Amino acid sequence: MRALLFILTIVIIFSGCIEESKVTQSNESVHGGSVNTTPESLSATALSSKEKNIPEIEITSFSSIYMHDNNEKVFDYHYLFNWNNVPGSETKELINYLRNDLEIDWVSTATIIKAADNNTIHVFTPTKSLELKLSDDKNTVLIAPNHILKVKREDNRLCVYGDEEVRSKTGYNITERYYAIYGLSIKNNGSKDLDFKLNELNLRDGNHIFSTTSEPESQSSLIEVLSDLEKETKLEDTTLSPGQIINGFVVFQVNSLYNKSFLLVYNDTTITSASFEKSIEALNTAERYNYSEIFGKPPYNDGFNDSFEYSGFSNWVNRSIFKVVNRADIELFNKDISLYTKEPSNNYIYGTKLVYALKVISERNITAYTHFVNKNGFVVADSTDSTFKVVDDTGEELVNTSRIDKIAILKNQTYDLHSGDSTDFTKIIDNSQINFSNATIVRISFFRESGLASFVNQNIIVDKELNIAAASNNCLQFYIN
Repeated sequence: MRALLFILTIVIIFSGCIEESKVTQSNESVHGGSVNTTPESLSATALSSKEKNIPEIEITSFSSIYMHDNNEKVFDYHYLFNWNNVPGSETKELINYLRNDLEIDWVSTATIIKAADNNTIHVFTPTKSLELKLSDDKNTVLIAPNHILKVKREDNRLCVYGDEEVRSKTGYNITERYYAIYGLSIKNNGSKDLDFKLNELNLRDGNHIFSTTSEPESQSSLIEVLSDLEKETKLEDTTLSPGQIINGFVVFQVNSLYNKSFLLVYNDTTITSASFEKSIEALNTAERYNYSEIFGKPPYNDGFNDSFEYSGFSNWVNRSIFKVVNRADIELFNKDISLYTKEPSNNYIYGTKLVYALKVISERNITAYTHFVNKNGFVVADSTDSTFKVVDDTGEELVNTSRIDKIAILKNQTYDLHSGDSTDFTKIIDNSQINFSNATIVRISFFRESGLASFVNQNIIVDKELNIAAASNNCLQFYIN
């Protein structure tokens, strides 16, 4: 009997240990000690670890551009022939167009017939041929393979017009435009080919979302920030192989000059970096500095007072100078329009243009090269003898301009000014170079045309403590006949 009780006790204890082990394993599963391996959970795990098709994107530079003008585009179409009169009385006009404008010489001896449905004109010789096909809606004519002419219905005639000619004329309104331009370095860090798509890249400013667009026209090669943009590569849709890096820029037409609410986003992922944030701080420093202190000249050389009766030239520019001149231009333009409206026969609407362009190149280790030459007792600063060039530690050229009037370099907390003025013989820089670490480059270009033309180009180096360590200046001013 005692033996039986002992056996039952052992069985009960062993059974309890087994149950406790099951409970322990169950608790570990709940708290993450093990993974539920049902088919549903395996599928979800595989999905969450799937490699995302998103590139690594770095902002290498940023530009903010304002432009205004009162140019209006006028679209002209040159009349060619009446579709219904070819072949017939206007066959000669069609032949002249094909030969003179499209440079198809063989049409002079060609036979011209029209199909029975009146929708196709055949032009051919024994060895060559082409077709003009009228669209179903009678709005265009296609000259195979891809040349399109416009058709207008005038009474019962189908008048065919030549290529669109665009010209501009001065108008009654000033059009203002803003652009944000990002220089990007894009890398595929994945193990598979990656498709970079422009339509997945946008700029957000509050509730506004902007897609990429075409770059602004440079207006003049003297506007260095814009003219240099033409030498760079604009990004397009492309496929990157694993490890591949591409560089280029994208453009957004926006509603204002840059502000801190701008967010660059690719496929819902915000693109930013500490280096870019620091470069925007450097841009703020450069834009708000009073350059009279280092260039030794006031912002204007004549014709300015508090009532914005501005007619003078700018010697240098920053954000406040831009605002003053922009406001003055708009006020003067409105005054001219008011006079023109009252006496249109005695007044002329003047053209007005203004560009304020900024470019900031993120923190780099750079070397600045400066060069003035003394020729026969005169300091010269022309396109062949004066340069200001900046390169980074990889050898990439970031600035290269031959148009230099003054260069200021911060030494011992004061600015050493070097000038290209013919009266300054004491401070000539000859093949000098200066190194800067973690410096940001800010470029400012300004252009104004309204009876006179004024160009200002500045290159500013901002050090890691946000001091202006060096700056160059060039201004060109002349009256327009």
